[in-house]
Amino acid sequence: MNALIMMGGLVMNRMMKMKGESMNKKNSMVSYVVSVVTASVMTWSINAYAGGAGNHQHMDHSTMDHSKMNHSGGGHHMGGEQHAHGMTVSVTGEPGKASDVTKTIRLTTVDAMRFNFKDHPEITPGDVVRFIVTNEGRINHEFSIGNAEEQKAHQAMMRKMPDMVHEDGNSITIKPGETRELIWKFNGEPNVVFACNIPGHAEAGMVHSLLVK
Repeated sequence: MNALIMMGGLVMNRMMKMKGESMNKKNSMVSYVVSVVTASVMTWSINAYAGGAGNHQHMDHSTMDHSKMNHSGGGHHMGGEQHAHGMTVSVTGEPGKASDVTKTIRLTTVDAMRFNFKDHPEITPGDVVRFIVTNEGRINHEFSIGNAEEQKAHQAMMRKMPDMVHEDGNSITIKPGETRELIWKFNGEPNVVFACNIPGHAEAGMVHSLLVK
C-alpha cells in the first residue's frame, strides 16, 4: 500500500511541473490518479481482510501441538486439567444413582501399582455399586471401569496425552491422600476390568478382572 501511495505522489509532482497544459487537464489528471490510487488501496484492503478471515481455515493443524490445548467447547481439558467426555458409554453398564446403590466396595490405590480391595469384590448383574477409592500413594492414580478392549483404547489415548485427567462416568482420577467415589450400574457385559490407565500403571499390574455373575 505504501508503494501505491508513493507512486501516486510521484505522478502528482510530475504533473505540477508540467508546463503548457491547461488547468482543466491538470484537474482531470489529478482526479484520475486519485481514483486509481483509491481503487488500488480498496482492493488491497479487501484482499488483506479476506486472507486474515480465512487464515484459520488454511492452517496446517497436523503441525500443531494439541496436547496442551484447551478444547473446552468439546469438554476436553488438557495440560493437567479435567477431561470429560460428556457421553460416557461402556458395554459393562452405565453410571448409577446414589439412591439406587445396592452395594459398597472400598479399595485403595498404592504406588506399587495395585488395587487393594478391603474385601474380595463380588458383583451380580443389576447391582449398583458405590466404589470408595482412597489413594494411599504419592502420585495420581486412576480407577476406571470397562472391558478389556475399552481399557486398552483408554491406555493408548493416555499414552498420547499423558497430562490428561479423566472425570468420566466410568473413570475417576484420585490425587495422593484423596478419597473419591464412583457409582456404577452393572447391567451390561459381565467381563469387567478395573484399571489405572495413567501411562505405565496398568502395564505394571494396576488392573483387576472381575466376572459379574
